[in-house]
Amino acid sequence: MAMDEQNIIEKKINRDSERNQILELDTRGRVTIPSSLRSRYGIDPEDDKEYWIELSIDSIEVREPANRGDE
Repeated sequence: MAMDEQNIIEKKINRDSERNQILELDTRGRVTIPSSLRSRYGIDPEDDKEYWIELSIDSIEVREPANRGDE
């Protein structure tokens, strides 16, 4: 076993209410993990750890600006 593999801890999310989230994409293509999940599972993006989140995408909703085409 490699040295790095000894420090990997996998936390499974079993609650459907936590697994099924609607996440908004920012202008740089990033999504924010809700603070309730971050605190429950000890995710702190400012610590020295590296986090990998498995994300399954079921659908994508695209919203056009309300005033588009009204010029």
